[in-house]
Amino acid sequence: MKDVSQHDRGEGGSSLVYPVISRRSGGLSLGVNLFPGGKRCGFDCPYCEVAPSLSEKEFSIPGLKTEFQLFFENDYPRSWSPKVLRDICFSGNGEPTLSPSLGEALDACAEARRAYSDAAGNASILLITNSTGFLDSGVSKLLEDFASREGLAVWAKLDSGSQEGFEALSRSTFRLDDICAGIVSFARKVPIVIQTMVCSLGGRLPGRIEAEAYADRISALIESGAKIEALHFYTVARKPLEAWAEPIPAGVIAMYMGMVGGRLDPGIPLLGFDERGERPILL
Repeated sequence: MKDVSQHDRGEGGSSLVYPVISRRSGGLSLGVNLFPGGKRCGFDCPYCEVAPSLSEKEFSIPGLKTEFQLFFENDYPRSWSPKVLRDICFSGNGEPTLSPSLGEALDACAEARRAYSDAAGNASILLITNSTGFLDSGVSKLLEDFASREGLAVWAKLDSGSQEGFEALSRSTFRLDDICAGIVSFARKVPIVIQTMVCSLGGRLPGRIEAEAYADRISALIESGAKIEALHFYTVARKPLEAWAEPIPAGVIAMYMGMVGGRLDPGIPLLGFDERGERPILL
């Protein structure tokens, strides 16, 4: 049986559909991979475990539908039933909002959920995003329309409250102010969960200054109208490509969460996950 350290996506990472045990979903999650041929993302996070190039397989909607059928008719009853399917999750080998097939893939997920309602009828459709897609009005409208039609859970990345911290954790040229403006624009219409990586970078741990900057960013998002359902804090659970990006202990995660929570208005849930995901940290 898999655990949270295993997010296998088939040979060469080329599966379009792959089951995982997710610590943040709290059980069985069915991943959807829009980039079976290799990593595609506007970020280069040091804690990422996805290799730049994996296989020559291309994504297709017919292929996705076939893999849904194989999972629900063969793999699920043989290997996973009666475990509850928590969600069908867009994550995979990159940033899902960069895929030109995103809209069709979302529709295919909704079709599969209806077709296999015994196994998937109560599963949410979940998008995990680095938040850059919110800067594209077309992508935002696509997600908003799907959310109103089928329901959509969105976990949006915000790893830091400072530009310096954001650059260290994303290794990108995006401006944090722009990312936050995009989050506000989208989350005024569709509620989101903010997901935040807390880890050691070259032995450097996140401290009070970073926690306060992060809390101030969250407060600013809320004051600007963003509907934030919860904050998820997690650490490295799978071997990253950069060895100097390392997990931090549950106690350190809890201390960081406490510093953040102390500057936020009460009412917004803070949920933390350690390296193994076995003991969620609640504040």
